[in-house]
Amino acid sequence: MKYAIITVTKNGAKLACKLQNTLKTCDIYVKKDRYDISLTGHIYEYEKMSEVIKNIFAEYEAIIFFTSTGIAVRMIAPFIVHKVKDPAVIVLDEKANFAISLLSGHLGGANELTLKIADILNAMPVITTATDTNKIIAPDVVARKYNLVPYPLEHIKVINSALIQQQKVIYYVDKDLKQSEQMIIDLARDFKIEAKLIDVEELDRQNDFCVFITDKRQVRENILFLTQKQLIIGVGCRKDVELNLVEQAINEAKKMADCEDLKIKALVSTIVKQNEKALHQWAEKYKVETHFYDNTIMQNVIDKYKLPESNFVKKQIGIGNVCQAAILAYNERAKIILPKTKFEKVTVSLAWE
Repeated sequence: MKYAIITVTKNGAKLACKLQNTLKTCDIYVKKDRYDISLTGHIYEYEKMSEVIKNIFAEYEAIIFFTSTGIAVRMIAPFIVHKVKDPAVIVLDEKANFAISLLSGHLGGANELTLKIADILNAMPVITTATDTNKIIAPDVVARKYNLVPYPLEHIKVINSALIQQQKVIYYVDKDLKQSEQMIIDLARDFKIEAKLIDVEELDRQNDFCVFITDKRQVRENILFLTQKQLIIGVGCRKDVELNLVEQAINEAKKMADCEDLKIKALVSTIVKQNEKALHQWAEKYKVETHFYDNTIMQNVIDKYKLPESNFVKKQIGIGNVCQAAILAYNERAKIILPKTKFEKVTVSLAWE
């Protein structure tokens, strides 16, 4: 995970550096003139915290505040979208007495990270999700462990409510799933869950609440599907770009995001690029669907999610953000895992859904 740590006091900055030494992949944002200049690490000064959060909220997998809970809530409130998209948010007081899991406890990993931070700083972890307080394994925790996506998302609440009310919830693994037998073993080892192998048709005969691990996505009453993540690729490019540059950029972006094994679902961009041959050639080569969106639609997405814009790009094509805006035009719940990244004549952003 890549972490951002926000501090407002000298002691908070000192504790942030201690965290950075252990967590490693951290950037620390310190209030100007409120930190010891002898501190080392990836440290960035800020004057207005709200501007920092606006710029980084979608760029990190976790944001750790050394502030009051009230300050953290006010800072993140304008940018919260959905549990599948939002970063993990953890709050600590500036003496590290308490570590509070504030947002994205399960899917975002905030609960797990809170326990880790509490252990590092000898703080008291505060986790309030009902399944955790009742010592129940939630299916979204299982999903995170195996890099899966709950579908439909609304059924997380259905299954978790059933678990809390001590109703029977059965785990099934799709017989057609690659390494299905290994998944049965993993569930028993990691969570002490006894799952059964069945196929999709057999679900029709199930009357219980179910969690079904598969590579298929359907909507069934009282059934939560845990499915493999699918990659959405947002692309911007120069006019008449060459296919090899598109391919190189996408391959490098996938390496950077550590998602080379994810199935690619779609390539998306602005309608201005709908006649770029290289984009269609790449999509045809890899059997990927393409979608090109009107600039009005994309500008609405840019405004809604406060996406950063390039004045140069806006002057050229009418909008200042192509990659991320196209992804969110395609699916507003997509999780950005690589923000806009520049390559030779091509820019790429990646997300999973």
